[in-house]
Amino acid sequence: MLNRRTLMAGSAAVTTAAAVASTLKAAHAAAATSEFRLEAQRGRGPMYRRIPSLDVESNQSFLGDVRAFAQAGEGNMSEVARRRMLEILKENGLAPDAVLPMQKVIALAENDPNLMASARLWLTVQQLTWKGVKDLFHADPDRYLSELQQAEKAGPGSLELNPTIEIPDYARHEIHIMPGGFVGDTLAGYIYHYGTDSFYLGHNYKDENQLVTAQAAPAPKDGRVRRILDVGCSIGQITTALKRRFPDAEVWGLDISSPMVRYAHMRTADIGMNVNYIQGNAEKMTFPDGHFDLVVSHLLLHEVPNAVNTKLMKEISRVLRRGGTYFPTDYYTATPKPKLAYHKFRRWWDHRWNGEPWALEHIDYDLAGDLRKAGMDVIEAGPQAGVYNSSGSPNLMATKI
Repeated sequence: MLNRRTLMAGSAAVTTAAAVASTLKAAHAAAATSEFRLEAQRGRGPMYRRIPSLDVESNQSFLGDVRAFAQAGEGNMSEVARRRMLEILKENGLAPDAVLPMQKVIALAENDPNLMASARLWLTVQQLTWKGVKDLFHADPDRYLSELQQAEKAGPGSLELNPTIEIPDYARHEIHIMPGGFVGDTLAGYIYHYGTDSFYLGHNYKDENQLVTAQAAPAPKDGRVRRILDVGCSIGQITTALKRRFPDAEVWGLDISSPMVRYAHMRTADIGMNVNYIQGNAEKMTFPDGHFDLVVSHLLLHEVPNAVNTKLMKEISRVLRRGGTYFPTDYYTATPKPKLAYHKFRRWWDHRWNGEPWALEHIDYDLAGDLRKAGMDVIEAGPQAGVYNSSGSPNLMATKI
């Protein structure tokens, strides 16, 4: 089953190692020592400054190994849990491929020690991962706030903050149980960046996964890509990857979170890339009608309520030009929605304990239907789509009619 880990990891069929290597080489060439960022305490590469503490880095590496054990794989905890679910179905006279309502799955699973131990292990790793990086950066907050403040005036690229913006309630949740969430901690960008290293199991120090996703994004049929928008850009990893693929395009990243776009701008300016960031609500963007040739969103749709997604699709369609393309990568944009009991169990505990308030309702979200209502022509996931996500699975795409 596709989840955050598998969606972010792996090599795509749509791009070659040479293509990714080329974009990384360009990033290396652009890198320079920043005037605004304080000296990297433990060294840096062109895309990544090492975590400032060897103790914390070592602890995060250990937690990554435990996370790998908790995830899918022969002999790992999730495989043990999957087999246990099959046993539970058999014990209850149910077929291995029985399609059960979510409440039935919960009733079968929630008191089983093997299933719940697999969930508890993964969640404990998640909690310890966040705690380690949060405590590190909050031990010297003035240092990092100073970096962010100085970087606001740095270029290339621009940063537009909106201090009076109204933050929707859904954006205030501690998604992924990240302390403070994306909007509630001024150092959220640092915490998110270094905390998600564990998600990638140490294989994303040069934004390799985001580069693959950017390579997969389908350009309009006429090949014209002058302006690009990354909706829900977070710390700008997809945004900068899109700039590497389309170096002559004007690239924008939009996010509701001030801490995230501040960090995104700092990191992008640090590597010498001309990308623009704006703090804004994707439900009502300030861009003109038909402004963008390509719009991308990555792992955004399952983090907001379905009713909000309906509004987002209308707004994304508005800012796209006719013939422009929209490329969402998320749960179920490349794989079927969960039917088997074990897959539903995973969605449930992710929702229940891992700060995913809308994971269950997202299963029923009709993305293709909303896109069509918003004036898009949709090619649903499958070989006919001709586009793929970062794990190499055919992915949904849409074109503005």
